[in-house]
Amino acid sequence: MTFALITFQTLLVLAAAPAVIGMIRKMKARFQNRQGASIFLPYWSLLSLFKKEMTVTRHSSWVFRVVPFVVFGSALFLAIAIPSFAAGILSASLSNIFLVGAVAALGSVFLVFGGMDTASTFGNMGSSREMTIASMIEPALYVSLASLAAFASFWSLDGIVLYFASVPMYTTLPAALSLIALVFVLLAENARYPVDNPATHLELTMVHEAMVLEYSGPYLALLEYASWIKLTAMLALVANLVFPWGILVAPFAGFAFVVALAAFVIKLALGAFVIAYIESTIVKMRFYRMQEYTSLALIIALGGLAVVLFTFAI
Repeated sequence: MTFALITFQTLLVLAAAPAVIGMIRKMKARFQNRQGASIFLPYWSLLSLFKKEMTVTRHSSWVFRVVPFVVFGSALFLAIAIPSFAAGILSASLSNIFLVGAVAALGSVFLVFGGMDTASTFGNMGSSREMTIASMIEPALYVSLASLAAFASFWSLDGIVLYFASVPMYTTLPAALSLIALVFVLLAENARYPVDNPATHLELTMVHEAMVLEYSGPYLALLEYASWIKLTAMLALVANLVFPWGILVAPFAGFAFVVALAAFVIKLALGAFVIAYIESTIVKMRFYRMQEYTSLALIIALGGLAVVLFTFAI
């Protein structure tokens, strides 16, 4: 039963990832008084990329060919290890906060290798920017996760989500700052506003897009799909912590399964709405102001840790 639920949860995230991107794009278009494309367009885009031929620069090595599979494998692990549909079904070692953070960083590092391996000016520029942002946002990620772990007395994401789902919502208020910091991290880790513009191809603003600029065909499909999976998994995690209702917990009854499925869809839709609203109301920050954004995220995360420790002290 547990293995079946883990498999279903993983497939659910994989299936929902393109729809989440489609909803974000559709909502952004509506905010900008445009009709926008169908939310199902990303599915057809993936299929189209898988059917196209690949072009590989003669300057690239085996690293260029390995990167899409490592990045996709990293995103697939996040879909497995992050409790998005059900809580209490994963082992503590599989969803350990440090393991999940390390695997997410592994995907980012290999993406940087892919950008550098092509000897492209844009690729090297994007790789340099990505590592700079990652080095500044990682402390906020680990501090916010550590404060949530200390608050819930679990060092696994599955245990943290299970704790939030099993206690009254008002009792989790001391963890509010940590959750806000996690939202900052989510935007930075997934190349969203105000850190990056996922729709740009201008060399002055590219970060993520610059690293995948030389990829095409199935390789580009894997990289794009991996980024969508990562965003969906992290969005589901934050949504389950902010609104810990509806997630499937033991006993796994039939009606609870339907409620959890509906809650999963509603939470992702609300998360897509929030991201679309943020990206429609603010502008992208200049790269040289990124330290302000990441420092603010770290300060909020440290404040959240202080509140959690103070709560336990009293």
